[in-house]
Amino acid sequence: MAAPLDFGNWQKSIDTLLQTIKPDHLKAFNLLQTNKERVKFIFKHRLLNYVEWLPAYFEACKSWHGKSKEVAQVWRNKGNKLFQLKKYIEAIEAYTESCLNSHPDNGDDLPLSFGNRSAAFFHLALYKDCLLDIKRAEQNRFPVESLHKLLARKTSAHLKLGHKQEAEKSFQALKEFVNGKQFCLQGSKKDEFLKEVSSIGNSLFNIHDVSHDPAQEDKNVPSLFAGTNSLICQASKAVSFTVTLDKGRHLLANESIPKGSTIIVECPFAAVLLPDHYKTHCHHCFTPLKFSAIGCDQCNVVRFCDEFCKETAWSTYHRTECRYLDLFHSVGIAHLSFRIILCTTLEFLIDFVRNQLKYRLSDDWKTKGLNKDGMYDRSYVSVYDLMTHEDSTEPQDMLQYSLTAGLLLVTLIHGQFFDKPDCAGDGRPVSDSLMDFVLGGHLTKERRCQVFPEAQRKICWEVAVGNGTLSTEGKNIHSVPLHLLVSGMEDLKPEMKDIGDLLLRHILQLVCNAHAITSVQTEGENELPESTVDISQVRIATAIYPTASLMNHSCDPTIISSFIGDILVVKTVMDVNKGEEIYNCYGPHHCRMRREERQEILRSQYHFDCCCPPCCDGDVSNERFGALKCTYCAGILTEKNCKVCGQSIDEQTLTALRGLVGQTGKLFARGIQLMTSQEWEGAITVFKECQKQRKEFLYKDHRDLAIVDDALARCFASIGDYSTSADHLFSSIKFAEQMYGDKSVEYSHELQKLAEVLFNAERFRECLPLAEQCLGLFTSLYTPEHEAVKQITEVRDAAQFALAPMMQSNAQK
Repeated sequence: MAAPLDFGNWQKSIDTLLQTIKPDHLKAFNLLQTNKERVKFIFKHRLLNYVEWLPAYFEACKSWHGKSKEVAQVWRNKGNKLFQLKKYIEAIEAYTESCLNSHPDNGDDLPLSFGNRSAAFFHLALYKDCLLDIKRAEQNRFPVESLHKLLARKTSAHLKLGHKQEAEKSFQALKEFVNGKQFCLQGSKKDEFLKEVSSIGNSLFNIHDVSHDPAQEDKNVPSLFAGTNSLICQASKAVSFTVTLDKGRHLLANESIPKGSTIIVECPFAAVLLPDHYKTHCHHCFTPLKFSAIGCDQCNVVRFCDEFCKETAWSTYHRTECRYLDLFHSVGIAHLSFRIILCTTLEFLIDFVRNQLKYRLSDDWKTKGLNKDGMYDRSYVSVYDLMTHEDSTEPQDMLQYSLTAGLLLVTLIHGQFFDKPDCAGDGRPVSDSLMDFVLGGHLTKERRCQVFPEAQRKICWEVAVGNGTLSTEGKNIHSVPLHLLVSGMEDLKPEMKDIGDLLLRHILQLVCNAHAITSVQTEGENELPESTVDISQVRIATAIYPTASLMNHSCDPTIISSFIGDILVVKTVMDVNKGEEIYNCYGPHHCRMRREERQEILRSQYHFDCCCPPCCDGDVSNERFGALKCTYCAGILTEKNCKVCGQSIDEQTLTALRGLVGQTGKLFARGIQLMTSQEWEGAITVFKECQKQRKEFLYKDHRDLAIVDDALARCFASIGDYSTSADHLFSSIKFAEQMYGDKSVEYSHELQKLAEVLFNAERFRECLPLAEQCLGLFTSLYTPEHEAVKQITEVRDAAQFALAPMMQSNAQK
């Protein structure tokens, strides 16, 4: 019989569970005062037993996403065929899949895949990646019968890079191998290869040595304005840590800070990559993956940029998480709570819980987050003291978080996190004895549940219940008795209860303090515009940054955040005077969301009413971007009155105008459909008619007019008419400047788009100043390593290069 539809889906199971819990249990839960009592409640009432698929999941996950020799060979063979067709990029992708499915201790699959991938890199002139894979192939015992090819390719790659010493050393190893007993080529193949070796040797005499420093390839992290703060270790000296009753902890400028200054450079205490980006970003440092990515030695799911990240992740957290990734994908932000525990280590946490003053300055609310030396650093103390908002959390939300904390605690037990010698009291690892009751209610190891092959989806149970024995052999997982999953809290060790308490604490903190690690992505060629100024801020990962969490919210923030991998870089977007507070934006920005929407979001998630200037003064200045056109003076018509002439508009006229809005909305949607079908000429005709009609009744600054211009620009660019495309972008960019300001992120990215289209239109004289203006804005917003900075720099340099002959010609005249 098939598994239940919610198998492995924790959120769906919680929704079902909440409908099952008895009213008196829910009432009793709402009276609890501490996190430890709440987690204890989950175990005491065996609430996890209601999640019927959990026992089967914990048994089955041991074998999910494992390595497969057969799959690895299929992918390698596919890569070989693509290589022969000279489709090197596709071949690299196939070899990577082969590597992901190859176990280091299971035959030659892994070294052969690395070796083959190095050959594809060589043909693409990616010599550094080629050398990386050659090293990996050697470390994984590359087959000796083909080693001569690898050594020859290694020498050639060093020659191409101008690494004289490395090339000479590698060539010497090649000669020794060819002259040794292990070299097994015979006949014409041997003669042909020896000619290749001779040619490589001759190339050594003509090599021009190029010095290289691997350290130069490290991330370039910007320096802090005015130097590093001695108390807030990841912030600028120009920033002070302040605590008041009304604002809590917050940051102030202790001197004038110019716009564009870097005031925080912070590594996360812990961070979790989102599953959608497993194939594109390093699982540990979150940098975009190159073709030379490697996988975990145990699972075929996650990827790393290099061995350092792989080994660090394994020793810190991935060893425990590896088999449970599917489950973590459904627990959402709570996964980061689990990661915090793993990154901190059990030994430290036990000691911290029992001896907090050993690590903290004091218990006073004014010193929360400060270590024993009075510093706010990157330590567990700063994480532990982040706000939890327990008192303002809705009871039903609190129950959900508590259930999730219980699940994570069971996962830690099953993952042997608590394993210590003699911890179980009977000489066995704690995971064996605890999982006896976690998965089967005090069963012996021989009598625990067994999961039959997945196709059968059946469980055989033989358990002792009360004074008798209940045999439920052959029942499907819908029929598992609900009381068998987890025993009472009294069976848990003290350290387990403490960790359960911390798991719930961190879940509550993350609701308000989790920070998205984002990447700015421009719209792809096949994507359609919702708006001319929408910038795709794609969430890559979720992290906890204690220093950044000190900043209070404003809908008109002082700063902007960007990332170098997982490193948070905070820069000011305006001048900050001495004594002024430094504000972050928690999401609701006054340029992107109406006041009522902002207040509702901030109240529900962060539990406060915002009193920033845009919220207090209102959004009157932005009303024109969504206003109709007054039928008397063409002014700003909102509700029933014109903001310019004051004329009232009757209800019948308003109804007619709103009808026109709906009609042109359908017309615009028709244009989008034509764009999707790549019927560009038809889309242009429709969009022009839409624009013509909208100009009749929309105020001249309305965002919907800008949207049409942007759509027309996309259509003309798609048919190669970049000049007309640029003309429409000139119109739409005015909207971004008026709504967001000429120093904003939105306006900056619109400038970038316009500069690129002008370059394609060969309007270089117009392109160059816009590219330089855009580069200046990006420099104040982002780090030099940011992709947007690199892209606009390339456009500027290309425009300068294209204009150089013209300028020389004019100079000669």
